[in-house]
Amino acid sequence: MRAWLMLVLAALPAAAWADDDAAALQLADQTPAMSDKPRDLKLLFESAAIVNQAMPDAQRLSFDLRWDGRLSPDWRAVFSDRLDQSFVNSPQRAHGVNTLREAYLSREFGDQNLLDIGRVNTRYGVGVGYNPTDFLGEGTVRSVVSADQESLRENRLGNAMLRWQKLWDRASLTGIWSPKLADAPSGNGLSADWGASNPRERMLLAFSYQFSESWNPQWLAFRQQGGSPQLGFNLSHVLTDSTVAYVEWAGGQADSDWRRWLGEEAGGWRNRLALGSTWTGASKLSLTLEGQYDGAAPEAADWDRLRQSPFYGSYRQSMANSTSLLTRRAALLRASWQDALVDSLDLTAMRQTSLVDHSGMNWAEARYHWPHVDLALQWQRFDGGALTHYGAAMPQQSWQLVFDYFY
Repeated sequence: MRAWLMLVLAALPAAAWADDDAAALQLADQTPAMSDKPRDLKLLFESAAIVNQAMPDAQRLSFDLRWDGRLSPDWRAVFSDRLDQSFVNSPQRAHGVNTLREAYLSREFGDQNLLDIGRVNTRYGVGVGYNPTDFLGEGTVRSVVSADQESLRENRLGNAMLRWQKLWDRASLTGIWSPKLADAPSGNGLSADWGASNPRERMLLAFSYQFSESWNPQWLAFRQQGGSPQLGFNLSHVLTDSTVAYVEWAGGQADSDWRRWLGEEAGGWRNRLALGSTWTGASKLSLTLEGQYDGAAPEAADWDRLRQSPFYGSYRQSMANSTSLLTRRAALLRASWQDALVDSLDLTAMRQTSLVDHSGMNWAEARYHWPHVDLALQWQRFDGGALTHYGAAMPQQSWQLVFDYFY
C-alpha cells in the first residue's frame, strides 16, 4: 500500500500538493476525511507576466481562498473561491473572472453516513489527461491559467447538489442529485454562473469496493435531463514497485451534432476510454503514457470532411469548454521530476497529441519552492496545420512567469 501511495502522489503536479483532497482523487469516491480537527484558512496570491507570440502580451493577478472547518462535531463547512484579473498591455484593458469552486455544508450521521448540500466540485476518474467519467465537470472551467489537467479540474465551478455518502469498511456508495438552475452560461465575469454548472437536472451514483489493497474498482451510473444513461468504470492497479497501470471507461447512447451536420446518423452507443501507466523512479522522476479514445468525436475521414465544411467553426465553438476530445484518438506523454537537480526544484513537461491529425500541444514548467513562495516559469506551444486540432489555437506560443505567495 505504501508503494501505491508514493506512486500516486509522485504522479501529481506540484500545485496539487497544496490541497489535501487532491491527493485522494485517483481511486476515491471523493469521500471527505471525517476528522474533528478543523483545517486552516488557505490563501494564495498569484501574479503572472505572459509573453505571447504574434499577440499582445498580458499580465494576471489572482486571489485564491480556501476554508474548510468544523462548525460542530457533526457539521463541517467548505468555501473555495478564485478571482483572476487579467490585463492586456495596460490596467485600463482589464477583465476579471471569479470562479466559485465550492460552498457547501456537510453533516455526518455517525461514522457511516454523510450528507453534503451546496456547490461541490466532484472530480471522478483516474486518467491524467482525459477523464471520461468526470460527468459533472462538463463546461465548468471559467478561467484557464494553466494547461495542466490538474489545474483545470481544480480551478473550476462546482455543481449545486445534494450528495449522500454511505461508508462501509471496504466499500462506499455515493448518490448525487444536481438540479437545473439556469439555461445557459453567463458572460458576466463576477457571476456565480449557475448556467455553466447546473444547466440541466442530473443524477449520479458511484460505488467502490476494495477487494484488496491494490484492487479498488469504482462503478458509476449517470443520467442527465434529456440524455441517455451513461455508465463508467475506474481502476488503478500496482504492477510493480515502480509502475501503476490505470483504466477509465465510460459508455452510453449519445447524439453528435457534427454527425447530423454531415448528414450521418447522429445517435448510437459511444465508448470513451483513457488507458495509461505511470512509472516512478527512485529519483522522484515519474513518466506517464496515456492513450485516449472518444467514440463520439470524428475519426480521420469525418474530421477532414468537417474541416472543409461550413460547420467547422460551430463545432470548435461547441467544444471550446468541453471535457470531451475534439478528435477520436489522442495520446498524452507526461514527465514530472520532484527535487530535480537541486532540492525544492520541480520540473514538469507534457505533450498532448491528436492521433487523427497529428497536431499537438506542448507544455513545460520549472517551479522552485520556498516556505511560503513559489516561482515558476511555464512554456506552451501548439503545432500543426491551420485547421488541425491544436494548430488552430492562438497564440501558437507563450511564456508565463508566475509568482505565488501562500498564507
